[in-house]
Order: sequence, then structure tokens, then C-alpha cells
Amino acid sequence: MTDHSARGGQNDATGMEMPIGLSRAVLIWEALEVAFWKPVSVLILFLAIAITGLLPDLAPWLHATVLAVSAILFAGLMVQGYRRFHLPRYEAARRRVERVNKLDHRPLESLADRPSSDNPIQLALWQAHQARLRQRIGSLSVGAPDPQLARRDPRALRLIAPFFLIIALIAAGGESIQRLRTALVPNIGTSGPTLTVGIDAWLTPPDYTGLPPLFMSSSEKQSPDTSDTIPTAMQGDEHSTPVGSRLVVQVSGVPDGATLITPQGPKPMAQFAQNAVALEHEILKSGTFSIQSEGETVASWEIRAVPDAPPVVTLPEPPIASVQRALTITHTVGDDFGVLSLRAEIERADRLAGSAQSSAQGDEEMKIITQLPVPDPSKYGTKRRAYRDYTAHPWAGGEVRLTLVATDALGQEGRSEPVTLILPAREFNHPVAKIIIDLRRELAWNPIQNYRAVSDALDALSWEHNTFDDKVTVFMALRQAVRALTPHRRTGAAPEPQAIASVIDLLWKTALYLEDGGVSLALQRLREAQQALMDALQNGADAAELDQLMDELQQAMQDYMQAMADQMRQNLAEGEQPPEMAPGENVISQRDLEDMMQQLRDMMQNGMTESAQQMLEQLRNMMENMQAGMQQQMSPQNQQAMEMLNSMKDIMESQRELMDRTHRRDLERRGESNPEQGQAGQQNQAQRNQQSQGQAEQGQRGESGDQQRAQDSADAVLQDALRRQLGEVMRKFGEMMGEIPEPFGRADEGMGDATQQLGDGKPGEAVDSQGKALDAMQEAADAARNAFIERFEQQMGMGQQVPGQSGEQTMDPFGREASDTFRGSMQGQVKVPDKGGLEKAREIRDELRRRAGERARPPEELDYIDRLLDQF
Repeated sequence: MTDHSARGGQNDATGMEMPIGLSRAVLIWEALEVAFWKPVSVLILFLAIAITGLLPDLAPWLHATVLAVSAILFAGLMVQGYRRFHLPRYEAARRRVERVNKLDHRPLESLADRPSSDNPIQLALWQAHQARLRQRIGSLSVGAPDPQLARRDPRALRLIAPFFLIIALIAAGGESIQRLRTALVPNIGTSGPTLTVGIDAWLTPPDYTGLPPLFMSSSEKQSPDTSDTIPTAMQGDEHSTPVGSRLVVQVSGVPDGATLITPQGPKPMAQFAQNAVALEHEILKSGTFSIQSEGETVASWEIRAVPDAPPVVTLPEPPIASVQRALTITHTVGDDFGVLSLRAEIERADRLAGSAQSSAQGDEEMKIITQLPVPDPSKYGTKRRAYRDYTAHPWAGGEVRLTLVATDALGQEGRSEPVTLILPAREFNHPVAKIIIDLRRELAWNPIQNYRAVSDALDALSWEHNTFDDKVTVFMALRQAVRALTPHRRTGAAPEPQAIASVIDLLWKTALYLEDGGVSLALQRLREAQQALMDALQNGADAAELDQLMDELQQAMQDYMQAMADQMRQNLAEGEQPPEMAPGENVISQRDLEDMMQQLRDMMQNGMTESAQQMLEQLRNMMENMQAGMQQQMSPQNQQAMEMLNSMKDIMESQRELMDRTHRRDLERRGESNPEQGQAGQQNQAQRNQQSQGQAEQGQRGESGDQQRAQDSADAVLQDALRRQLGEVMRKFGEMMGEIPEPFGRADEGMGDATQQLGDGKPGEAVDSQGKALDAMQEAADAARNAFIERFEQQMGMGQQVPGQSGEQTMDPFGREASDTFRGSMQGQVKVPDKGGLEKAREIRDELRRRAGERARPPEELDYIDRLLDQF
């Protein structure tokens, strides 16, 4: 029925060519594994031994014998495998597919059969049979190779060689290829043992750079102790390092020593062990550095010595004065490896640059040198702003030349371009303070020539008590200054420089006392407290010291804010309007400062020193540009209150003028205006007594009486108008505040009595009533002003705006954008953690402390925990 001639044919049309072809490939792989697993294992084992570097340590004849035996063994096993290898037949591949897929009765062979006749019925039956076979077969799997090596190698010796090879590769690292080459080339013709040339070299940059050591390539080479040739280990490696770096080289396996060839010449290497030498050399010039032994180059490197460039310091913005008259210096500093120190040098502009010498006294022939904080780019960026107060210096108000000088660890200096400016000076409004400052400047500018004139002027000024309100402190200070300037006046000898310096300082403090009371001194204490805390943070002070300095800063801040508030209240009491603050300025209240101080304290307690330093720096910027004032955008009630105070001021001025006029007229009527008028009045009265009392004289006296009554009536009308104005102010004040102070009632009563008395022609009595009314109005104005301050104190505060940034958005110490008050979202440059973040930091700190107390922990862990706790 079927034609079996086609069985085993390669061109059947069953559609199973792909799985059968893959099955035949698997059979070929199995045959290769069976035939060649032994020579492959021998080859892998030889590579493992060669990479370990053991063969070069053998004697040359033994090294060659191992190579020969290994080659013969490998070749013999390859021949044996070749003889055992046979390509599998197609029928075997087909049968493997049937075996893998567990197909009974050889269906693939049936699919390859053909009918023996062309009978249509038989063909139809045969096609139906093949269709059923294909349906039963479905998809076929090839299966994984199974060479059954375990039956031929029951001890699994074939796995040992790959394991050794992996270990050898890991141990050799990047020298595997070099070791393999050495193992394949025995040193034929030598009789002595071979040595391994080991080279370790690294570059250590100077400590001030902060750079880690740079390790250069190490090598191991085989070198017979009687050989004239040592292979090159390294050539052409290029490295860059700062000038002054130390090149450390250690070479082993050189029984005859070695020499380091440098651009400065050869440097013999000192022996530190058997067949080992070492050398440490300072890199001063670029060039090729090589190691030579036995006349051959063992290693070489190209090293480029990078010189340290001097610092670069610039003034991107012109120096300006802050609100507190401190000199604001905005600068940028850059260097290869950091700046060691930064200072500001100030010279008189009328002197040649560099002609002055530094001095603590700031003499006219000297220059001012002030150390500035070195900016850390990681904390403050490339640009930083520093504040220095020179208002107490005698040069304040004069033209000077400013230069910044940056110094690096090598002592190299970088200087900025000199800038000419007017050194900020304190502006004094008190007339006596102005005189004292002018005399102080003359004394400091030329003490030898001007001390006599200054002493005489201070002597005369000290006795004019009324000019400084009879203040005993001012009087005693002026007298002390006079005594200090005149100890040697009889001999003509000039005062000592120490005396001149003490007088200059005393006059400055006296002028400040006259001008603003304790505001300037409080500001000075605040600056000192801020600087002390900043230095402690930078120097890593302990928690107790930081807490104490924080208390001092908080107290100094409170004193300064209180002094500014007291000064503003005093100005209001004297009728001066507080300065208005623009909407773009920030307003700070006492509560805001307390919150800021608490945030700063929490940062330090939780080890957030960098954030604390940044916040303290911005707090310093804010305080240097702070002034007391009133918000510009006041509510209608506030504006009405200010108008009411202005009306009170106008009423009191009008009342004072009316009282003075009434008093003069009363004196004129009684003939007591002045002594001369009194004498003339007495003479006229005597003459009138001697004259006859005629009708004409009576008419003249009647006409004079009518004129006096008219004047009294006009003053009575004016007095009544002032009383009505006061009544209107009282009404508005009552509607706004709800309660009218008692002095208002007494002032109204006094003005009413004065109106009645003027109408009755009694100016003498009216003067007393007007005086009582004026005193009562002064008390009422003070009471109204205090009530106004107490009710609207939220609109009074301390405003700050960074100078030189007009129109730009300002930031408060929390990094927030400028707003009406500091309350708001804390977003900006300083990352202030929220309450949850601080609590998490405390939990971490407490957990670290608990673990640090468990001394049974490993020393490495305890050391790590201690280093973490150092940050807290």
C-alpha cells in the first residue's frame, strides 16, 4: 500500500523540517561534548594555572616541560575526540524528536511515507490518515542537549577546571593577559630563579588642596636576576597633579636596585627590604618620570604639574551704606583649592595706592585692614555680602580707596580693582552732637596741630549746659576730654597717642548718647553677639557654648528692638512722624523675632549647623538694613487717628500763641511789659496826675477802653473757636477709641473759663485759665498718642530692605518673599524644617545616643555612631 523507498529521505514534505533540523543540531552538540570534553578541561585547567603566575616561578627547564606535557596531552585528547566524533543521521534526529515528545508508533516516519499507487480512493484515505496524525502530533519540542557526561565523569572532575579559572581571573585582575603571555614564554637559557617585578606608585597632592591620593597603574613582570632585559611595565600613562605633590614609588623584584628618572635628574631609590626599593619625590616640574633597573625602563609615566593659580576676588557691586550706615561689601572670591583668608584694605584717596602702612590706630599715614569671612560656595554661592561698621573711624565721611585681598594656602594674593568711595558716616541731628563729631574729626586728622583748639572748644561747650539739656553724663564726658587733652599744656608737650585715642573714643560715645540714647550701643552689642555665634558654629563649638551664645544673641536682639521702639515712641512724643515703609518692605514684630530665634536654636540643637549658619547670615543682613517705621498702607482708622493728632498739635500751637498775646496785652495795660516800659509808664502817670482832668482827656481814655474791649472780644471769639475745634477732636476720638481721656475734659473746661474771662475784659485771669488748658491738652495729646500706639502697634514695626536691590524681591531670614508681615509660607533659599522634620531629627539623635550606650556593639559601628553624634 505504501512506498517505503522514501523513508529516511531528506526531502519529505511533512512540514516538520524545523524541529527535526534543530534536533539534529542538538545531536551534533552532544557528540562534540562527548568527544572533546577531556581536551577542553585540560585547556581550561592550563589557563587557570598560567593566570595564577605559578609557571614563571618554576625553573626554565621545568617550565618548558610543563608546557610540552600540556601540549602533548591536549593534542592526544583532541585526536582521540576527533576519531570518536561522527555526524548524526537524519533518521536519528527524527527519531529523537519522537522520543522527546513521546510519540508512539513513529508518526513522523508515517508522515514521510507515500502511497504505492495513484488510486484516488487510496490517496483520499492516506491524506485523511496524515491529517489525523498531524492533529495528534500538534507542536513539537526539541528538548535540551543531554550528552550524559555524568555517566562518563561520575566524580565531576570536569567542573574543577572552570572553578579554578574563575578564581584565577579574579585574583589577577587586569594583569591576566600579561600573566598568560609570561606563562607561554619560558626563560630558556637561564639557570637562576625568576623574580616578580612589582610596582606600586601613587601621587599625594598637598594637604591644602583637599584632593585624595591618585593611584597609578601597578604591574608585575617576570625578571630573571641574571637577565639583561626587564620588560616595560607601563608606558605613556598621563596624570595631572598640583605642584608640590609627592610621588611615592615602591618597586620589588629588582635585586640590583632601581633609579627614578625625573626632569630634574636621576634619583636613586633607597632599599627598604630584600630586592625592594622605594622613593618619595616632590613634583615641581612636568615631564616624564620613569623607573630604570639594570639599564632598562621598567615603568614610565607622563606627569603634568599644574601650578596653583592665585585667588581671584572681585567687587560685582559698588560698596554702599546700609540703613545702619555700615559699609556693605558685596564680593566674589575664587581659587583652585579654596581661599585661606580675605581682608579689606582701606586707604585715604588722597594718598598714593600702597603708600600707607597698616596700623591699629588708623593714623592719617596708615590704612585700615579688616578681616572678612571667607565665603563657602556650597553654603552661600559665589557671591556674598559682608557688613563692616566704620562710622566710628575718624575717616568716616571722607573719600577713601577700598581694595579686597584674598590669600590662598601658598601665600599667593589676589587683589580686586581699587574702588573709590565715601566711607559711610553717621548722620547726627543733635546740634551739640554735630559739634562734638566735628571736633573729634579735627583732633583725629591732625592731633599735634589741633589738640589745643579742640580742648578750648570742648571747654567752652561743656559750660553751655542748656544746649545739651543739662545732662550730667555729657558734662562729665566733656570735662574728662578736656582734662585728657591738657595734662602737659604748661610744658607745651603734646598729649600721648593713648590719650588722643581715648578722647576720640569718648567723644564718639558722647555724641551717640546725645543723638539716639542706647540704640547705637545696642546695635554694637548685637553685632558682637552675631559674630561670636557665627565663629562658634564655624569652629564646631559644643552644645553648651552654643546655647550660651544663643542666649546672649537673643538678649542682644531684644535690647536692640526695644531701643528702636523706645526711640520711635520718643520721636512720636516730640511730634515727629515715623518714617513710612513701602509695601515691598518686610515688617517684623517681637513675636516674629522670637519665632526666628527659636527656629535658629532648634537647628543648632539638632545638628543642622549649615542651615543655622545660613539663617544667621541672612539674619545679619536683615538687621543691618532695619529701621523703625510705620506701614505706608494704613487703614482709614489709622489715618484718621494721625489726622486727629495733627489737629491736636495745631490747636495747642494756636492756644499757645493766643496765651502769649493775652499775656503781653495784660502786661501792657498794667505797664509791666519790660523795665523801660515800666519807667516810662510811671513818668507818664505822674504827668497825667499833674494835668487837669478835662473832657478831652476823658474822651481819649474812653476811646482807649473801647479799643481794649474790642480786642478782648476778638480774643474771646478765637478762644471759643479753639474750644469748638477741641470738642470736634474729642468727638472723633470718642467714636474711634470708645473712651475719652480725662485731660480732654480739663482742657475743655479751662478753654471755656478763658472765653468767659476774655469776654468780661479780664485778660489776667484768662491767662491762668489758658495755661491750665494748655497743660491739660498736652496731657490729652500724650494719652491719645499712647492709646494710638497700643491699639495700632501691629502697623508699627521694624522694616528692612536689602540695599542695592531696589525693585527686586527681598527675602527674610526664612528665605520667604517680601510681604506685609513675616507670617506666611516659608519658601526660599534657606531650608527651614517643619515641626515634623525637627521631631524626626530628635528621634534619630535619641536613637543614636541609645545605641552609643551599648558598648557591646562592634568597635567599627560604635566609631561610626560617635561620628554621627558629633553633628548633634
